[in-house]
Amino acid sequence: MIKILLALVAGILNTLSFAPFNWWPLGMVSFAILFGIWLVSSTRVAVWSGFAFGVSTFGVGISWMYVSIHTYGGMHEIIAGLCVFAVICCISIFPMLCGWVQSFFSKWNATIRLSIVMPVSWILFEWLRSWMFTGFPWLSTGYAWLDTPLSNYAPIGGVYLIGLIVLLSAGLLASILRHVSISNGIAGVLLIAVWAGGWLLNQTAWTRAEGEPVSVALVQNNVPIAQKWDGALTNRTIADYMSKSQQHRDVDLIVWPEAAVPDYTSRLSDGFWAELQAHPADFIFGILYRDETDGQTRDYNSVVAVTADQVMIYKKQHLVPFGEYLPLRNVLGGLAEMVSIPMSDFSPWKEPQSPLMAAGNRFAVSICFEDIFPDVSRDQVAISGALVNVSEDIWFGDSFAPHQRLQMARFRSRESERPMLRSSNNGLSALINWKGGIDGYAPQFVQQVLKGSIQPRTGTTPYTVFGEKPVFILMALLLFGAIFARGR
Repeated sequence: MIKILLALVAGILNTLSFAPFNWWPLGMVSFAILFGIWLVSSTRVAVWSGFAFGVSTFGVGISWMYVSIHTYGGMHEIIAGLCVFAVICCISIFPMLCGWVQSFFSKWNATIRLSIVMPVSWILFEWLRSWMFTGFPWLSTGYAWLDTPLSNYAPIGGVYLIGLIVLLSAGLLASILRHVSISNGIAGVLLIAVWAGGWLLNQTAWTRAEGEPVSVALVQNNVPIAQKWDGALTNRTIADYMSKSQQHRDVDLIVWPEAAVPDYTSRLSDGFWAELQAHPADFIFGILYRDETDGQTRDYNSVVAVTADQVMIYKKQHLVPFGEYLPLRNVLGGLAEMVSIPMSDFSPWKEPQSPLMAAGNRFAVSICFEDIFPDVSRDQVAISGALVNVSEDIWFGDSFAPHQRLQMARFRSRESERPMLRSSNNGLSALINWKGGIDGYAPQFVQQVLKGSIQPRTGTTPYTVFGEKPVFILMALLLFGAIFARGR
């Protein structure tokens, strides 16, 4: 029981390493504690301590789910609490299984288990969590280290490479606290070199600037949900965006947030499109698209780019379960009647899509939740000069989620070395530079037009080309090395 309680505390420390707290050293401490527990535990205790670590990490870290489905979705508070608890328990199965898998190596040398087996196992299950059952890569270990020298490894191996380095360090820390040895000393020197390498990589650029800077204006209108999806107020909502945009005729590009125009492209008047195309700036904004072919009607959450001579459209590919569609509808159909979420029956687009052209540049687009999945737009990123993310974060209220989402969006810029325009209805809208830094942002729950400029870039990073492959090769080499060392 003491070990399980200690794992619960460690999980809370892990959550505090992420935004909005950003106490990133606690992440390493939390895993050193967990790995130390696993080292001296039976399989049963390892399994339950892994589950406890997951429950406290996600119980605190994704507590915003309750805000989404109760405060804004209208679900009864008790049912909402039970649903959120069920989700937390399901996600916690991954660290639970990790505890179980590492216990198979209980007869191995303690240093090898702590500094190789446990870190590699954790990253493998973190990767599985990113795509199984539609995927939920929230609170992946590497995100917490965005503002440290380790972030310079992001263009090479993404979030999992950074997470692996952190966990190797945590395992070594636990091993050193257990006892000092020559092998620990050698491993310590190697890890110090890796950390120093992160600092040196700060001078490395895999991409280069291309063309002239693009002046931009992000319109954060803070439109209440009730107004946004009230059909009688649609024209008023659109007129407000147009009015604010007319005040910024000196920029190259204006970006509105997700579903800023809460209507279908086919139902908007020719006058609306003509007014946009007559504006000196180009536009990118969220809108709805309806496809009626083969006797079926499909709705898509979309983004359009409007220039003087064309309109291009991007359709969302990775939808939010329970928010934009209902998985297992035959089984869970009753839940839909308990939540009042408008436009919650979208279809995912499954064909390849091109970047959107605006202001003379290509933009790789993501809609809200999509920016936590780097694979969604990787093909677009390779041929784009910048990134655009449009979001609706009002569902999260004043919780951790908007800050966590901004942290992950910044990571997409760092790993691709592309600036990002992040436009959110109620904040946090941001101008993110090619290294993941914030050049400007609009706080939550205010109306503001965020102006600035971005410098498009060209070229590709290793991560853009190879994805997670280098990380898996490294983990395979570490495991082979561990097997060899155990054999000796």
